[in-house]
Amino acid sequence: MTRVEPVRRDRRGRTRFWRAGLAPYAGDTQFVTPLLLDQHARWRDDHPFFRHAAVQHFIAVRDGRDVGRVAAAIDRRHDDVHGGATGMFGWFECEHRQETATALLDAAATWLRERGSDKVRGPLSYSSNGISGLLVEDERAAPPAIDMPHNPAWYAGLLESWGLTPVKDLLAFWVAVPSTPDARLERITRRVRERSGYVLRPIRADRRGFATDVDHVLRIYNEAWEKNWGFVPMTESELRHEARSMRQILEPSLVLFAEHAGDPVAFSLTLPDINRALAQIRGRLWPWSLARLLLARRRIRHGRVVTLGVVPAHRRAGLEIALIMESSVAARALHWKGVECSWVLDDNDLMIAAIERVGGRCDRRFRIYERPICHFGSPRAE
Repeated sequence: MTRVEPVRRDRRGRTRFWRAGLAPYAGDTQFVTPLLLDQHARWRDDHPFFRHAAVQHFIAVRDGRDVGRVAAAIDRRHDDVHGGATGMFGWFECEHRQETATALLDAAATWLRERGSDKVRGPLSYSSNGISGLLVEDERAAPPAIDMPHNPAWYAGLLESWGLTPVKDLLAFWVAVPSTPDARLERITRRVRERSGYVLRPIRADRRGFATDVDHVLRIYNEAWEKNWGFVPMTESELRHEARSMRQILEPSLVLFAEHAGDPVAFSLTLPDINRALAQIRGRLWPWSLARLLLARRRIRHGRVVTLGVVPAHRRAGLEIALIMESSVAARALHWKGVECSWVLDDNDLMIAAIERVGGRCDRRFRIYERPICHFGSPRAE
């Protein structure tokens, strides 16, 4: 029989939670073991997210072994923005056994219901600003891109059998870096610059300039995504926390701003796909594994376009294509083979059209699920 235990997010609990997520991937050649040091940073109480959220981790135990895990989260900022009382589940990993999945999801739903949530949504770890969705379609035989989900195909069946139904799909597009510039796209970019007066520039590398550009990112990010489904504005402390962590792997030429009359109105962030290097070290940083990581880091030839946002007043000016084009030029200089643009809401027609125009092809689909939680009785009862 499976039992579910709440676990603390102290160092021992975090390490146990990390280990509980590894077993389903035995023999999976595409799985990249998450770096334990990074997971500690995301789950520690001092992460800025926890200033406006309540979280509980759970682990499933059967026959004395940890066989699954899940986190339940209530983000007060989400409910303030969207209304209602939506609880999130995420960091879900589970053996191929419906009893275990049901026990985990029941525990998460009960915890959320007891704190006032009337529906549960996920997987979101812990929010839409984190790792989002369940991989349900994959046409690319390659490891997941940095901070993108990867899971066994049978996870969808476990979630749907518990009563979750699809609520939103997220898309990933693969864009090959061309060996030579595309003349048509170069003309579009030149027109954006010359006729419309936009200036494209990379992020500044000095301390003061970098800090100021992070302020610009926060403003553009929260304004550009404001109307998107499920979006929760990031706080300054959250964004600065992410910026500090990302700065270790940033390629400045791939963090681009578009300015109009000296005012930043759009930006794009493309990261080297560090997962390609992390695959070499199995999640832990020892002296020997650090050396392997640094060596593999130099060999990375893939990236992920994490965000590309344009404030509403400057949309339909060609900035999306111009930023992708400039990123492609920088990626070619680094001898990259291609980038994943992820994720994009399945109804974001403007962004999808821009990515397809530069040769992007949708080859991965991620799904977010939802279900009501009744306030009395079992969370499985409607």
